[in-house]
Amino acid sequence: MNVLYTKYQSSDNLKLLRMIAVIIVTVVLMVIGIRKEFIVPNVIALPVWLIGAMLVIVVGLLEIYKQLDIAKLYPIIAITLGLFFIFLIPAYETPDEQDHFGSAYNISNTWLGLERPNDFSFYMRQTDAVIERVDLDNPADEACYHKVIDNLRFVNEWEETEILVINKITNAGFVTYMLPAIGITVARLLHLGFGWEYVLGALLNMILYIALTTYALHVMPIGKRILFVVSLLPITLQQVSSFSYDCALMACTMVVVAISFKWRQWLRDRGTGPLSQNENDIEKSATRNPSPCRVKKLSPYLVRHIVIDSVLLIFSAIVFASIKSGVFLVVLLLPLALCIRKSWFTGRYKLWTIGATVLIVVAIAVYMFFFGGIFRIALFLTTVPSDIREISGQSGIAPIEYITHPKKFFDIVFNSIRENLFHRIAQIGGTALGYLRIFIHRVIFGGNLLILLVSMIRYNKETDEYKVGNRILSFIIGIIPIVITLLAMLLFWTLPTDEYIKGFQGRYILPTLAILMLSVGRWKKITIPNIDNLFAMGMTITGYATCLDIL
Repeated sequence: MNVLYTKYQSSDNLKLLRMIAVIIVTVVLMVIGIRKEFIVPNVIALPVWLIGAMLVIVVGLLEIYKQLDIAKLYPIIAITLGLFFIFLIPAYETPDEQDHFGSAYNISNTWLGLERPNDFSFYMRQTDAVIERVDLDNPADEACYHKVIDNLRFVNEWEETEILVINKITNAGFVTYMLPAIGITVARLLHLGFGWEYVLGALLNMILYIALTTYALHVMPIGKRILFVVSLLPITLQQVSSFSYDCALMACTMVVVAISFKWRQWLRDRGTGPLSQNENDIEKSATRNPSPCRVKKLSPYLVRHIVIDSVLLIFSAIVFASIKSGVFLVVLLLPLALCIRKSWFTGRYKLWTIGATVLIVVAIAVYMFFFGGIFRIALFLTTVPSDIREISGQSGIAPIEYITHPKKFFDIVFNSIRENLFHRIAQIGGTALGYLRIFIHRVIFGGNLLILLVSMIRYNKETDEYKVGNRILSFIIGIIPIVITLLAMLLFWTLPTDEYIKGFQGRYILPTLAILMLSVGRWKKITIPNIDNLFAMGMTITGYATCLDIL
């Protein structure tokens, strides 16, 4: 079948048949979506039906007739589906979004000269405060949508309106909310209501994610389809089309993973090979580095890439350091471990490696013995976390209890796997969105997971075998942040009476999901022509189906 497809793939008749199939699928999805009873105002529903159908057809045309790389198709797909999600996931439906919005609004206040009245609250226009904290006991309803749609309008001067004091924001840093704050500020200066503040802030947040992910797709030498699929899952689009700092976190994680694999390949090839498997990059690299032997001097092309990558890594480090007291810096450091080469521990690189190792050990020792490191660790282990949730007078327990009573620890971990593993995996596929109250049809959920699994296969043009040692290292890199998150939920969100770890969500797996999948995928090499474009078509169709199902 592959031979026949390869032989006749350039046939105009075959292309026409494929295009007819795309149009039929689009029409069927559209009819099913229109026939469903919907509660969303027509101002949202009509563009989703029409623009979504156009997106599927346009991607089909580009995939069938132009055969564009998925890195080039991605921005078109992501920006369209992302805009849909901004309106289809009601404001404050994304977990903790009211706090994220408040944090961005507080930065806007500072820019406009409205300082916080005290350390715990800040001013917000009464005309903006039209969305109250989500009632978790009730499903998302028509009112959730109308509150945003009705406020896509002009309001009075913000100086002349009544103000409200908001008391809760996150502890994330300025860089995390800078772009959403710009969107809010623009809307306020134009005297627009909450609807526009929300849309513009979420849009700028999403554009950052799409830009960084597009770069990651361009430079990722292997597993590009995994990155592509993960970046377009419904749960991912929900997070990146909101005010959540998950947007910046996942964007930077995509970049760090792609750069780590890119540098790994470059160091392996010692500067003689291309920086990625993209054909344009191969041509540029071959033009500037025609010699097949090891180069002694970096070409301007490689220098430019190294500078860009370094700037993005620094930006990612700033983002990671600003979230959750910098614990996410682990996500930055771990993938870079893939770049470590055996040659560093032998020959002329040996002294440099020994020197760097000694410096790291000395720095840790100095911190432990002279800056209170041992005391802080002991205090953490023996003290109940101060900011753990408290219900009916109950609070958490000190970590030392789980260490001295290992049975208690293993029981709660086992129960968590038994009770929650399927639900967390299902969230990745998109079974439910928002506060787990916008339910997606099981067919769409199954389609997303199927495409995600198929993306792990290694195809004919990929020559990198990814050996067992690299797989083990990648698995460790991918699983450590998830384990850290589980332990954090155990300590900060799980009460002594709980039988399993509470608070852990499927979205916590997303940042390192791609590298975790690379560690267990890419075993078999098969031949399917134009496979990348078929993935683009598949994710566009499932994305459109998800939007119609939300309606």
